[in-house]
Amino acid sequence: MAALKLLERVEELNYIVLECLAERTLADRYQVMLSGGKGFDPRVKEWLSVLLPLALDREVCIITNMGAIDPPGAQKEILDLASSLGLEITVAVAYESSISGPENSVLSNESMGVAEGRSTYLGAAPIVHCLETYKPHVIITSRVADAALFLAPMVYELGWNWNDFDKLAQGTLASHLLECGCQLTGGYFMHPGDAYRDFSFEQLRDLSLPYAEVSYKGEVCVGKAKGSGGLLSYSTCAEQLLYEVGDPANYITPDLVVDFSDVQFHQISQDKVHCKGAKPSDLRRPEKLLQLFPTPNGWKGWGEISYGGQECLRRAQAAEYLVRSWMNERYPGIEEKIIAYVMGYDSVKANGGDNDSRHSSKEVIDVRLRMDGLFEQEEHADGFVEEFIALYTNGPAGGGGIRYL
Repeated sequence: MAALKLLERVEELNYIVLECLAERTLADRYQVMLSGGKGFDPRVKEWLSVLLPLALDREVCIITNMGAIDPPGAQKEILDLASSLGLEITVAVAYESSISGPENSVLSNESMGVAEGRSTYLGAAPIVHCLETYKPHVIITSRVADAALFLAPMVYELGWNWNDFDKLAQGTLASHLLECGCQLTGGYFMHPGDAYRDFSFEQLRDLSLPYAEVSYKGEVCVGKAKGSGGLLSYSTCAEQLLYEVGDPANYITPDLVVDFSDVQFHQISQDKVHCKGAKPSDLRRPEKLLQLFPTPNGWKGWGEISYGGQECLRRAQAAEYLVRSWMNERYPGIEEKIIAYVMGYDSVKANGGDNDSRHSSKEVIDVRLRMDGLFEQEEHADGFVEEFIALYTNGPAGGGGIRYL
C-alpha cells in the first residue's frame, strides 16, 4: 500500500490524506445506499486497520473523504475498528458546521441531502474547524474539494488567514499536486521506450504517495519517500499540474481561484522538487459552490462477447451489425442510442455504428466486442440485453465469454 510506505518511510509526516472520491464513485455509493448497502467507501475498515496503529504511534492525523454519501457510517466503522484493536481515538466528521457528539465521536449538522443524493463541494474550513475544536486522530469528510483535504492542515498548522491569498495559492498548488496520489510519483506515467518516462516494472510496483513540505511563507517542496520507486520530476509535476484543470489561469476551488500560469518546478534531488509561482487570480473566490445532484438519465444496457482466431474482427463486426439490426426491427430508430467498439482493435474511440469496411482488418488474433445502449425507457434496455444474448445461437461462429447487464 502506497500510503503505508509513506507513513513508514517519512518520519516527519504530520498528516496523511486518503483522497478516494469522485463524482462517479459518489453516485455509486448513493445507489448502493439506496439498496441497503454502505454509503461510505467499504475499503475504509481494511485500509485503516493497516494505517491506524502506526499513525497513532507517530501522531499522524488521517484525513479522508471515504465518508462519501454517509460520513457518520464511516465514522462508526472506524470507531468500531479502533475498539477492536484496543485503540482509543477521536473521529471527527467535517460538514459545513460541526457540533460535539457523544463520548469521543464528533457529529455535525448535515450539509448534504443524503435522501436525495445531493452534495456540495465544500472547502477547507469545516476540516480546519474539526482540527481546531476536537484535535482528532481521524477526520472523515463527505464531498469536499480534493485540494481542500490537503489545504486544511496547512491553514491550521501554519496559522494562515483566509485572506492570505498568496499563501493560500501556494498551499493550493501543493494540494493540487498531491491530490491524485501516486500520479505525482510515477503512477500513470511510465511508458516503455520513452526516454523521459521509462523505468522498470519493479520501480512502478514500489510507488509511494507523495508528500509536501510547506512553510509559513508558502514555500513548497513536494517529495517522495527515500528509497521508493517511481519517479518524481519536472515532468510528473507538470503533468499533474494540468490534470483536471480547464483554465490554468483560473483554477477554481471553494477556498479561492488560483492562477497556475507562472508556476515553476525545480528539481532539488531525486526525491524532491521545489514548486513556486502560484498566485491568486483576479477572481479571488468563486461566487458559487458546485453542487452534485442526481437526476434520472434513462436506462442502460450493455453486453460483451469475445471472438478469436481467423477473421475474428469480421465476426465481431457481424455481431454488432446483427444486434443493431435486431434492435431496429424491434424499436425503429433506436439504433442511434447504441455505441460499440472492439477491444483490441478500436476501443479507444467508440465508433457509434460507423462500421467502415475500409478499415484494415490487420492481423488481430482475438477481440472483444462491447456494446452499450442508453435508452429513455427501461423496456428498451431490457430488449437490448435480450437481443445481445441472442448472439449465443444466432450470431457468428466462435463467440465466447459473453457478459451483459
